[in-house]
Amino acid sequence: MMRGSRLLVLASLTIGLAATGNGAALAQNVGSFRDAGRGAFDYTKIAAMPQKECAKLGHSVSAVEGTRLTILVAETIAASESVPGFCRIVAVLDPEIQIEVALPLGWNRRLYMRGNGGYAGEKLDAPNRVAFRDEALKRGFVAAQTNTGHDAVAQPLGSFAQNDLAKLIDYSHRAVHLTAQAAKDLASAFYGRAPAFSYFDGCSTGGRQGLMSAQRYPGDFDGIAAGAPVLNFTGTMYHYVSYSPSLAKAAFTPTLLTTLGRAVIAKCDAADGLKDGLIADPRQCKFDPRADLPRCPAEGTCFSEDQVAALEVIHGGMQHNGRTVFPGWPWGSAAPDASGVSGWAEWFVLTPPPPSPPGARLASAGQALPPGETRQSAYAQTFLRYFADQPASRPDADWRTFNLAEGYRSGGLISQLVNATNPDLTAFKSRGGKMITYFGWADPALNPLMGIGYYEDAARATPGIEDVYRLFMVPGMQHCGGGDAPNVLDPVTAVIDWVETGRAPTTLTAVQRRPDGSERSRPLCPYPQVARHTGGDADKAENFVCKSISE
Repeated sequence: MMRGSRLLVLASLTIGLAATGNGAALAQNVGSFRDAGRGAFDYTKIAAMPQKECAKLGHSVSAVEGTRLTILVAETIAASESVPGFCRIVAVLDPEIQIEVALPLGWNRRLYMRGNGGYAGEKLDAPNRVAFRDEALKRGFVAAQTNTGHDAVAQPLGSFAQNDLAKLIDYSHRAVHLTAQAAKDLASAFYGRAPAFSYFDGCSTGGRQGLMSAQRYPGDFDGIAAGAPVLNFTGTMYHYVSYSPSLAKAAFTPTLLTTLGRAVIAKCDAADGLKDGLIADPRQCKFDPRADLPRCPAEGTCFSEDQVAALEVIHGGMQHNGRTVFPGWPWGSAAPDASGVSGWAEWFVLTPPPPSPPGARLASAGQALPPGETRQSAYAQTFLRYFADQPASRPDADWRTFNLAEGYRSGGLISQLVNATNPDLTAFKSRGGKMITYFGWADPALNPLMGIGYYEDAARATPGIEDVYRLFMVPGMQHCGGGDAPNVLDPVTAVIDWVETGRAPTTLTAVQRRPDGSERSRPLCPYPQVARHTGGDADKAENFVCKSISE
């Protein structure tokens, strides 16, 4: 039987929950399951009930693929007004992989796993992690998560990998794989039935985890929603290193960043035929900082030679031995969000970080940055010290003095471990897997051209790529959300519908709630198509159609 026709037969019993409480409010900002009410299935219909006591699950599952599983907590959590009752399992997979598996007392026979952010190591009970878990639980999913094998408080950023190859392997891919298998084994023991479908959802590091699962472990998940994946992890970190000295010398101020962002929008907004504050495809933006920005010593806000030179380095791409080894940043990521704060704040430049805007999806591990470091330079620093020369570490490495010409590595052990760049998805496709990735065109954390480059590579390596994988680019969206643009979308419901009905998504819908309470929506088109305005209210998605960039 074709995978697309393998529908889940559900009983008529439903999970009754009031859509109130803190969990529901948090989930509104998350985006996952936002469109569940318009999806093909009612996830709250129950297909299985517990067949075993929660407290006795430790007697049923003690190992996963030969790895010892030690259950620390097995407790039944009573239902609240916003979350159904569930069996909460907290366990450790050797050597130090902490996992949580939440099994609802009425199950729809689906598994949902949420990925990690940054260098991972999050607390399993962190508020944003709990919000994702509870959104899945109240729709009847088993919900799983992991810290990937280390504690970010005890071992901040990448320091966990110092002289510890096992933890690095767990962070790279092993922890997600084993957690997925443990969740399936625990569900089978608890309900007496295995999951019918398994799904993964993540952004940033979580996006990389999703791609890694499709590439390394094609049987783990039926559907994957992977946002802004840091798929070329090593290239991203070396790229940060390449321009960080120029950025430090440039000393951009918040006022200059706002001026820069607005100048780029003014120059390139209408290139797609609609002046709406969004750049549909920044590759069409022909911005020249030397010609298009006010130069010092002009009166008022102006840009110095050091600042213009830094912009040229950032947007010009990383060079090594006379060739470009990582693409330049697309123009537009410095644009201010709806609150007026530049997308570069915290990521590129030390300025007050932007507040969490409505609709932002949470992606980072919430780790404090070392004094004097931007998020990019801090991530690059920890990479140079603990990742780049694995299995060796260099705790004294510093991006300020690093010799990129001699120290750059395009391959080696670390690339094999952390990069999710294998374009061959035929194994994932052969078992009916489906994957959606998405990237904000204004992402200030990860270069969106990575996403396009990978999709194009996968299309060449995987015949019939449109049957297994679709990429959606989001104009104006920052990292995993945010930006003065439609930035809340639900790839999770879309990929579930694709897996269980066989109907591929022709569009996703992104929504923005403005500070004044007004709303605008925009269709997101499968790459390489873009949304074209057909007339009427440009704040409404129905007034756009998907066309090729050349049409």
